[in-house]
Amino acid sequence: MLPHKQFFYFNGFNSAILDDYSNNPKIVGVAEYAESRGFRFVPVSICYRRAHQHVAEILATVGKSVNEVVFCGSSMGGWFARIMQLSLMAARPEVKTAAIAFNPAYDLSMYGHLLLGRQCNYVTGEEYEWTKAHSEQLRALENSISYREGPSFFVYVDKGDEVISWERSSSRHIPISRFIAFEGGCHSFDHYREALADFGSVFIK
Repeated sequence: MLPHKQFFYFNGFNSAILDDYSNNPKIVGVAEYAESRGFRFVPVSICYRRAHQHVAEILATVGKSVNEVVFCGSSMGGWFARIMQLSLMAARPEVKTAAIAFNPAYDLSMYGHLLLGRQCNYVTGEEYEWTKAHSEQLRALENSISYREGPSFFVYVDKGDEVISWERSSSRHIPISRFIAFEGGCHSFDHYREALADFGSVFIK
């Protein structure tokens, strides 16, 4: 029998999750945490040019017998975890759900234009052009749910993040999340074990 609990993990922008992620200690650590607590770990490699389509695809994989779902991600994957949390609540309000964000991106309705231009996925090596239409799709997705008004979620940041200011992130997220900032670290997020332990102490009983 499949577990009645699913734990999804999403990559960040210009990243990907390979079928063999054994060389990625963060994903391995999240997988071990999820499975040790009775969740089926579901890593999903997100192409953010297809973010809207991914929402429907992922919702379709939440089985009818599933009664608890956690969405987790790093950087833009953290932003997407929040999108998925609120989307699942709208579609399946009977399912207990939470979102965990590591050094998350945020307010893509405001900042999506910063992605414009040539891009390269550092995991797959794919080169492509991020266009205004792609940013508009993210804006529409963010505006399709009550990102700022939904229930609390879990946001964990490293103060040493060299990409996203932890101070600005705190101002944005403290009103709508359980927010914890760790000393040191980097944008890849070094404190995932501590973050998951905190999450478990609050959400998983």
